[in-house]
Amino acid sequence: MKKYLSFAIIATSVTLSACNSGGTSANSTSNATPSASGSGSQASAASNIVPIVIDAGPTGQSPDNTPFVSVTVCSTSSPTNCQTIDHIILDTGSMGLRLFANKLNSSLNLTPQTINGQTTAECTLFGSGYDWGSIALANVKMAGEIANNVPIQIINDSTIPGVPSDCSNEGAYNDLGGANGIIGVNPLPYDQGNYYSCSGSSCTLNSSITTAQQVVSPVYKFSTDNNGVIVALPQVSSTGATSLSGTLTFGIGTQSNNQLTAQNVFTSNGTEQDGSFTTTYDGGSYDSIFDTGSTELFFDNPSNNPALTTCSDNTSFYCPSTTTTITTQLASLNSSSGVNFNFNIINFDNFITANPNSVVIPNAGATGGQNFFIWGLPFFYGRTVFSAFSGASTSGGNGPYFAV
Repeated sequence: MKKYLSFAIIATSVTLSACNSGGTSANSTSNATPSASGSGSQASAASNIVPIVIDAGPTGQSPDNTPFVSVTVCSTSSPTNCQTIDHIILDTGSMGLRLFANKLNSSLNLTPQTINGQTTAECTLFGSGYDWGSIALANVKMAGEIANNVPIQIINDSTIPGVPSDCSNEGAYNDLGGANGIIGVNPLPYDQGNYYSCSGSSCTLNSSITTAQQVVSPVYKFSTDNNGVIVALPQVSSTGATSLSGTLTFGIGTQSNNQLTAQNVFTSNGTEQDGSFTTTYDGGSYDSIFDTGSTELFFDNPSNNPALTTCSDNTSFYCPSTTTTITTQLASLNSSSGVNFNFNIINFDNFITANPNSVVIPNAGATGGQNFFIWGLPFFYGRTVFSAFSGASTSGGNGPYFAV
């Protein structure tokens, strides 16, 4: 049986920083597993909606349960000089736009961000490894929205010195599972990460970089519909699918098509700015977020719960003898009241054997929570999830929050 790797993308500048190492899994498309879509999840011509697609990625090697969007980047010096790049991972667990240098047309000629004549670079730390690249300024377009002069990261930019040892020592290089880039839309809009100033053949850590110079979510910099995002995905059958279509909507309560319909709002109550909340599971209490960049639910099962055994083949996943329901309670941070959520966990080995071509896998759970409970992409299937930026005013109150 093919070995599958769990894949979690959460930037370390977010509180929940300790998820599993990433990887890739080979997938091919055939008629053996249906392609799923649902009403209300198709791409719209609305100016604030872009399609989400879950498939095997640009090379057919992306991990299962990876959601992608397309992003258009334009030169700030020549705004009509633009390039649209597909298969950008949509990640509610990190911040900002990051593109691989080899996916950009050389004619795009993005402007490097410099401070005191030195090029800015960043070492981005994810739960699944590090990425190194320069910071450039770009105009970013999605649907009818545009953000001007946005700092973005250009991964593997050959025009700057190589990876500093204090970056590479943090873990393995992260190729983002073969994606062309990643766009983070976490409630914390700015990436308060590790920035460097580069000159000649070396780069040195720059701890004085200002907020305005940090990588930031382009959505936060839109002129309108900029207070949050809405991720909507249809329900998935028990046999999965070879692809899935959904929508990413910009803004919460700013237009008729983005009104807050969620029944439950989970806030950080001023404790954190990344939208984290509390999950109570089997007697334990864990910091949590809803994370489209994690391909499974990541949590560590208490030893006194023998039903959730790990798999014999894909050993980081759960393989209960039969589909098992876990009972959790979700609450805002420092809140005494919560909402019960039940979630099924499948036998992952059995699912892969029965549905070898599926890249959309519902109800998959994996170990590696490391004292966190990460509600990865399977939680989003059949749901509409709202994510409000920190400090932003919305019809559901000020962010940061997640709502379902």
